[in-house]
Amino acid sequence: MKNYLKIALGLLLALALSGCSPEELSPLCIVHTNDVHGHISPERVEGWSKKLGGAAVLAGCVSDLRERNSRQGVPMLLLDAGDIFLGTPEGSVSQGKAVVEVMNAVGYDAMDIGNHEFDMGVDVIESLAREARFPILGANVVNSTTGLTPDFLHRYLVKECGDLRVGIVGLITQETPEIVMPGRTERILFRDSEKVLRSCMAELAQEGVDFIIVVSHCGLEADKKLASSVRGIGVIVGGHEHELLKRPVRIGSTGTLILQAGSSGQYLGVLSAQVDPRTGSVRKYSYEVLPLEEGRCKADPAVADIVKKWAAKTGEQFDRKVGTSLSDFPLVVDGESALGDMIADSMRAASGADIAFHNSYGIRNSLLKGAVTVRDVYKIMPFDNTLYTMTLTGKQIRKILEQSLAGEILNISGLRIEYRRSAPEGRRIISIMQDGKNIDDAKSYRVVTNSFLAKGGDNFTTFCEGREVVNSGVIDLNAMSDYMRSHSPLSAEAFRLDRLIPR
Repeated sequence: MKNYLKIALGLLLALALSGCSPEELSPLCIVHTNDVHGHISPERVEGWSKKLGGAAVLAGCVSDLRERNSRQGVPMLLLDAGDIFLGTPEGSVSQGKAVVEVMNAVGYDAMDIGNHEFDMGVDVIESLAREARFPILGANVVNSTTGLTPDFLHRYLVKECGDLRVGIVGLITQETPEIVMPGRTERILFRDSEKVLRSCMAELAQEGVDFIIVVSHCGLEADKKLASSVRGIGVIVGGHEHELLKRPVRIGSTGTLILQAGSSGQYLGVLSAQVDPRTGSVRKYSYEVLPLEEGRCKADPAVADIVKKWAAKTGEQFDRKVGTSLSDFPLVVDGESALGDMIADSMRAASGADIAFHNSYGIRNSLLKGAVTVRDVYKIMPFDNTLYTMTLTGKQIRKILEQSLAGEILNISGLRIEYRRSAPEGRRIISIMQDGKNIDDAKSYRVVTNSFLAKGGDNFTTFCEGREVVNSGVIDLNAMSDYMRSHSPLSAEAFRLDRLIPR
C-alpha cells in the first residue's frame, strides 16, 4: 500500500512541476496497424506456434479495446499506415476491395496511402476510395496538372476525441515513383513531406486542433528526421519498413512518439496516452503490441464471413499443391538467401538465360516447411511480374552489381561474386565469375530479370540499356511454381549460399 502511495505522490509531483494537473490531461487511445498487404486470412507464420488469426481476430481485439475504453471514458482512434492489400490472393485478386470491406466492418477512422496502393494504378485507388467508409489520407500527394490533392485523397482529418480536437495528417514517401512499377503513378506528384506537414499544421492550428497525429508511410528513419525537425507532432503512426517497435521511439528534442507495428496483419499496436492539450504533447503513456494469433481474442463472426467470401472468390487454383519443402526458407532482404537463390534459379531455368537478377525487396514472405501451394508462392511473389530477357555487356552487369552492393542486394543466378561492401564506389567488386571464368566487360551475355527491374525499378536504370529485349510473358510466379514441381522435395540446405562472397 505504501508503494502505491509513493507512486501516486510521485506522479502528482511530476505533474505539478510540469505545470499540469491530472484534471488538465486528456486521455486518448490510438490503435494502429500498417503494411497488412492483404493478410486477412488465417495462415502459418514463421516462428509462431499458432496460426495468425487474420482479420476476424483483429476485429475481435478491436471490439474488446473499444468496449474497455468506452467503459473508462477514453476516446479511441483506429488508424492504418498504408500498404493494405497487395501481397495475397484475396488482396490482389479483389484489387483491394476485400481488405477495404474488412476495414469498413472493423471501423477504421482513417488510413494513410502507401506506395503499394499504386501498384495497380490510380484508377484502383479511386475505386477503393469510393468503397471506403473512412478517409484515405495523403497530404503530400498532388495532381501533376492542378497541383491539388486528388479527389480520392484527403490532406488531413479532424476528429473530436472527448475534449481533445485531434488533427490527423497522412504522408507518403517521395520515393514512391521509383519503387512501384514505372508508369503506375502517372498524373501524380509526391511533394516534400516536411514542407507539406508544416503547411497542414498551420491550417490545423487555425481550426483549433489540440493534438497532431501523423500517419506516415515514409519509413522509420524518415519519421525520426521529421519528428526531430518539426515541433508539435504528438505521435507518428508509421509504416513502410515493416518495423516491429515493441516500445515507441521518443524523440528527445520534441517529445514526439513514433510507433510501428510490424506487417502482414500480425500485430496490433495500442497506445494509451495522457495528452496535454496546451502543448499538444503526450505526457504519460503505456504501449503494447498484441500478436494477433488464433485465440488472442474471440474472432468476429461477421468479419470471418467476409474473409471466407473473398477466399472463395479467389478460386481453387491457389490451393493447388506445387511441391513439398523439407525446411523453412527464411525471408532475407539484405544479402544472399536460399529463397532468393531459388527464385533466381527458377527465372534462369524458365528463360534459358546465362544470368538472372531478381530484386530482394520483391520477395514478400518466407517459405515454410511442409506442403507448398500456389497461394504460398503467391505470397512470396505477389506482383505478377513477367520475365524479360535482354543482352547486356559484362561492363553493364558490373555496373548493376556495384549499384546492388551500395544498396538493395539483388538475388542472382549464374554468377559468383567476391566483394568488399565497405570499399569506395566503383571498387566494391573484387571478382565476377560466370561459368568458372572472369566476366569480360566487352562480351555480351543473355540476362533474365523481372518486368519491374527491366523498366528501371528501384533506380536500376542500367537494365533499360539492354539490347534485344523480349518480354516472355511468363509470370515469375508460374516460373517459380514450375521450378518447385520439378525440384520437389525442396530443401534450403541444397543452396550453398556461395554466390555473394564478402571479403
